[in-house]
Amino acid sequence: MQAIKYGYPDLKDQLDTGIAYHEKAFEFSFQDHESLKQYLTFCKENGTGSDPLPCCFEKDNESLYIDFFARLAPHPEYGFESAITVVSCTKQLEGSMIRGNVNDALIIAYGTHLSIGLVIRGKCIGKVFALEDIKPLVLDDDMDDIPSDIEGITKLGDSFDEFINALSADEDDIEEWKEDFGE
Repeated sequence: MQAIKYGYPDLKDQLDTGIAYHEKAFEFSFQDHESLKQYLTFCKENGTGSDPLPCCFEKDNESLYIDFFARLAPHPEYGFESAITVVSCTKQLEGSMIRGNVNDALIIAYGTHLSIGLVIRGKCIGKVFALEDIKPLVLDDDMDDIPSDIEGITKLGDSFDEFINALSADEDDIEEWKEDFGE
């Protein structure tokens, strides 16, 4: 897995408490899929924070820039108030026209007008995607991949490792980062 460094790293404390909180709150286990395990390994080894390097994801002649990786920590209601934390983009659409099981995802990173999600259950478990302006992503029972025909949703990888390893930085990005944050 590619290493990521941050201009402004978050503290790594409360990671275990954050893992337990999210598993209980969303009724899943990070051990349910290899990609979810990869995400935990990333958090433990690289941490989280803002101004990551590398930060660019290139796809179909478009560049998506990651501004920060959210911290996997207990919800603020439970006494944790610093840094940006992982949130859920669970859509329990009761009373709507949407039927079938609704798959959940965690928003693990943010970019300009983008939220980066990691699917935590269902047929698309472990896949990584980008949402523009936090549009809902609803996967029904028949979908086994992130849809490519929905405006504002972009698949970034079949696994967390695939997503992280696809991040890049050109020489200008690296030089600018070094000027701002040093080695």
